[in-house]
Amino acid sequence: MPSDVKQYRVFIASPGGLQEERKKFREVVNGYTESDALPRGVLFTPVRWEETLGGIGGPQTFINKEIRECDFFLLLLWDRWRSRPDSSGQHKHSSHTEEEYHLALDCYKDGELPMCQVIAFFKAVDARQMSDPGEELKKVLDFKGNFDRDETIFYETFDHIDAFADRLRRYLAQWLRDHESARPSVVSEPQRPPALRDAPSRLDMGVDVDDPAREIGGKRSEVVEEAMHLAEEGQLTEAETKFAQAVVSADDPVALNRYGHFLQRIGRLAQAEVMHERVIELGASIGNEAWQSVGFGSLGAIYQTRGDLDKAEQMHLKSLEIDEKLRLPEGMASDYGNLGLIYQTRGDLDEAEETFLKSLEIEEKLGAQEGIATAYGNLGLVYQTRGDLDRAEEMHLKSLEINEKLGLQEGMANQYGNIGLVCQTRGDLDKAEEMLLKALEVEKRIGRQEGIATAYGNLSLVYKARGDLGKAEETLLKALEINEKLGCQEGMASDYGTLGTIYGTRGDLDKAEEMLLKALEINEKLGRQEGMATQYANLGLIDRSRGSTALARVHWCKALGLFRKIGVRDKSEDIERLLNELPPE
Repeated sequence: MPSDVKQYRVFIASPGGLQEERKKFREVVNGYTESDALPRGVLFTPVRWEETLGGIGGPQTFINKEIRECDFFLLLLWDRWRSRPDSSGQHKHSSHTEEEYHLALDCYKDGELPMCQVIAFFKAVDARQMSDPGEELKKVLDFKGNFDRDETIFYETFDHIDAFADRLRRYLAQWLRDHESARPSVVSEPQRPPALRDAPSRLDMGVDVDDPAREIGGKRSEVVEEAMHLAEEGQLTEAETKFAQAVVSADDPVALNRYGHFLQRIGRLAQAEVMHERVIELGASIGNEAWQSVGFGSLGAIYQTRGDLDKAEQMHLKSLEIDEKLRLPEGMASDYGNLGLIYQTRGDLDEAEETFLKSLEIEEKLGAQEGIATAYGNLGLVYQTRGDLDRAEEMHLKSLEINEKLGLQEGMANQYGNIGLVCQTRGDLDKAEEMLLKALEVEKRIGRQEGIATAYGNLSLVYKARGDLGKAEETLLKALEINEKLGCQEGMASDYGTLGTIYGTRGDLDKAEEMLLKALEINEKLGRQEGMATQYANLGLIDRSRGSTALARVHWCKALGLFRKIGVRDKSEDIERLLNELPPE
């Protein structure tokens, strides 16, 4: 343990009814400190009013004094608002919790005080309660609505205590990195849950949510239309209230489907799963298999996000079986596309290519230009992984042409990024940077946080290739910060891996190994064979630098086996060369 330990105090403010979350807060902060922070010279101390007041209650002034001495502040709200600070009604804040939050903001703005970051967490409320909030919940929703209208404030919502714990750990990891790099703990990009206008493509969601042919057996109500409009405007709290009213008032598959996708988009996967399961149940009860297909496809997308590829594949195959039976080509194209993404993640490139080609064939018969562009882009990624850069570039350029013609900003950003990576692999770093900066510009314009993180991560590869390790690390930390907040496992794995190679180049082998092992762990969890192979290869380089040739051989043999399995010839040849350069056993 380092001899000099820096302490950071983390305060949690909340009204009643959140005892389990407050207990979890203390467990996570103490657990993370013991396992990760303390060995690196940092002590995170949880501060709760229970300890401040000795567990018996007391003057608010004691709590406020604690807040002024804390480094981080976490606001936690659910369906209660808590009592007024005084009985006279003259206080400018309507609750103790609101008073504590605004005090923390004032401390954050005061450069003389230690407050580094203020975060708000909102625990999700079920649809029935959301549709008819009482006085207490209405105050919470009004308060949360202020966050929607202020784009400089970021807040988190969660629907399960494990999700709360996971996101809290990510903040602790960010603060630890900030301490080590002597950076202020602020969010590098203003972040909020994305509006519905940033809705993923059909291949991301497993269903084309804008295709009325898929919404068989239901009709959009005025409430659903209003909810969607609010979501498009970024008024997510008001939108959720309207969605909740729609799903509670009637068994409407359209409302359930739309609300499920809304929840999915803002990261509330547990609640989204419930909505899509209800779509399947409703489809079965009314004898409408098309709606069952929609539900299965949506569940598949959730399991893909969680990294449960086997369960995701099972759901998409169920959706495909129904769509083929009912001869719904739009659904079949979506199903094939999603299955292709699963096979690609697993490293089964032949199966992925075959499935993407099936999707492309259907989209071309339908004349669905957006679907054609998506299929071209996915095929380009398969060829890119194989090292066939000319064919990959051809596919990405075809996709880009269609996306530009249709004015599809997200698709344009994706293809700028893909083309930039092709150029970077070829060594044309100036062209690569130009394309990746275009991608970043579009992503920022549409506010797609995952895309911003991807663009930063890709740009870091260009700076690293130029030898500008400082700029590469700075850019990569921006990417990692966003990916951790979004819980984007694939992005985190990529960022950790690249950080490992940067630290390795600098000669900091222990830190490099730590990052590479984190990347490997995530890739193994996701079943990403290409990612696993890449990290085994990088670990072998660390082993060689340490003089551990036997361990380097083990890691490189694992990498070679995986690269050969997924058909990545150029990287297989690189690993074979490294193995041949090792002294004989």
